[in-house]
Amino acid sequence: MSAATRADVPVETLLPADSPRTKGLDQEYVDTLIALDEDLPPIVVHRPSGRVVDGMHRLAAARARGDRTISAYLLDAPEGSLFAVAVSLNISHGKPLSHGDRLAAAARILRENPALSDRYVASVTALSPRTVSRVRRSSDEVPHLNTRIGLDGKRRPAGVAGVASGRQRAGELMLERPGASLREIARAAGISLGTAHDVKKRLLLGRDPVPEGRGAARPERPQPRIPAQRTSPHRADGSVPRDSGELLERLRKDPALRLSQSGRFLLRCFSVHDVDESVWTRLATTIPPHCAEGVSKLARECADMWLRFADRVEREARTGRRSHTSA
Repeated sequence: MSAATRADVPVETLLPADSPRTKGLDQEYVDTLIALDEDLPPIVVHRPSGRVVDGMHRLAAARARGDRTISAYLLDAPEGSLFAVAVSLNISHGKPLSHGDRLAAAARILRENPALSDRYVASVTALSPRTVSRVRRSSDEVPHLNTRIGLDGKRRPAGVAGVASGRQRAGELMLERPGASLREIARAAGISLGTAHDVKKRLLLGRDPVPEGRGAARPERPQPRIPAQRTSPHRADGSVPRDSGELLERLRKDPALRLSQSGRFLLRCFSVHDVDESVWTRLATTIPPHCAEGVSKLARECADMWLRFADRVEREARTGRRSHTSA
């Protein structure tokens, strides 16, 4: 509240807050404040209307003690934003809002300002964006809009397809322009900076920039080139997985790998390579000419190492089967 003016305000002139507390004042907490033999922290008052924004418990204690004035920060802000300000101020100090209060506050903010993004409302109510999204979907009073306002004040597509398209575009830009900052990528793709960070993290892990379940239409992965002399992996029912991405997903779910340290390390190594062929093609065009020889040499060495590893795995598997048969 450093930008607000501080002053002593007569208690009888103040109007009650539009409080986010669904159960009203906590008299026990007011009694605790009354018993304090010291000045109470300043409350927050909307200067134009004289309405309390934050500090109704302190105001009740001051009136009960017979104080004629109370220290207050005088806030100049649009009246329509006061409820959100009150929620934000009551999150981290004094008597914090309960989880139920914050859920109710999120629902009201969404009803009054449906264009605000889930991340924006989450930052005000100290809820997760996913929780705010559930609140939005569960209310028939929150209209669906095609755009939403993010934390940076910019409007972006709100639909699943629009967000997925922005993520996909950001992933392409990160490969095409490896020197660009995440802020530049976010601006060009029409997504938030937080979403750009998530896209970069997913790409580093070898994952699709659009999480599963977001309804995005993904380009089909090309069929992997499997050497003729090597045996194709099969499912338990005898069918062959559609591509390497499907096979990797099956291996990730296998407890024998997922629950061992060596297995988890191996899956992380595989994840780095779980990228579309088109991504490798675009990546090749971004390599500076003076780095081409070193990059190609290392790539071939990595490929050779994986081939030797595959041979070892097959030999160990054959040895294990022979030992099991002889036993």
